[in-house]
Formats: sequence, structure tokens, C-alpha cells
Amino acid sequence: MARPDKISRFLPLTFANGNSVRRFGKHCPQCRAMVGAEHMEGIASLKQSKIFLSAEACCPQCHQRFPVACVITDDKRVHRVLLPLWMFRIWLNSATRHDPQPENRDNWEVEPETPQGLTLPADAEVVRSEEILGRFQGEPISAWIEYQGQRFVFDRAAPGNSLSLTPNELLFEGRLIYRQQ
Repeated sequence: MARPDKISRFLPLTFANGNSVRRFGKHCPQCRAMVGAEHMEGIASLKQSKIFLSAEACCPQCHQRFPVACVITDDKRVHRVLLPLWMFRIWLNSATRHDPQPENRDNWEVEPETPQGLTLPADAEVVRSEEILGRFQGEPISAWIEYQGQRFVFDRAAPGNSLSLTPNELLFEGRLIYRQQ
């Protein structure tokens, strides 16, 4: 059963359409400061393509306590709850009685980053082969390049912005990928 906890521990929640709510905040009614999910105690749950949220917030600026009750739709719009607050909380507690408690993320360890390839800066000193394999975006493709005494052989062109390099690959001129020989 999901018990009230910091709202930030329930997040992120991802809708079926791929949209995700990672952060949530509300203005304090007294001082208008933004109060984040880490300063709210309650329950947030994804049900029927909507996030139902009921909490009590405590403003870190003025320490004013105020209730938060809303429904977030899959287009990330936040809607007021028209039910009386006590009735909404009873319904949400009942609706989440089979939900698991969010994991304690306070004790999580950061996983070490996987090694990535190298992206050369524009001013890097590179020796290019005289052998040209072809052209990409109007520029010649050298068969190999040498950088810091290591030889890299042409592997593929990188036409898009989202690419992933393996540890033995090098991105040259932001468009050509070479593999260490």
C-alpha cells in the first residue's frame, strides 16, 4: 500500500504516450515562492492516463503549510480537483491501496558512466591519409586519420545529432566516425 511520502519520491511518472512528469511545483499562496515536490508530503499515482496528486506542501521560504490537490493529464496540463479535499484524499488512498511504496532513492548509488568514444575539437591536430574514400556533405572522407599517435580507420558517417560512440570510436569534424585500428 502506498503511504504518504515526499512527492518527489513518486516521480518521475511516465504516461503511455511517452510524456513524463519528472518535477512538480506550486506557488506558495502566502509568499508566492515556488514550492517543489521535495517539500510536499502526500501521494501521487498514475491511474487511467492521469496523475492524481494529493499532498500537504510546506514553503521553504515562509514555512506556510497548504494543501495541494490536482490531476495531471498526459499532455502535462494540471487541473484543479473539484471534489472536497477530504473526499479526494479518501478516494486516492483507496485507489492506491494496492500500489507499491516508492523505493528509497536517498540511498541509491550513481552507476559509473560507461566509457564513451572521443569527440575531437575543431582545432585538434590530426594527420589525414591522402587516400580519399568518397565525399559526405560535400567534404572528402579520408581513409584514416592519426590523432595523438593512434591511427583511426573510417567506419561510418554520422548524419544525425543523436549518436552513440563506443570506447574505441572517434567523432571527427562532427560528421565522420573513425574506429581505432
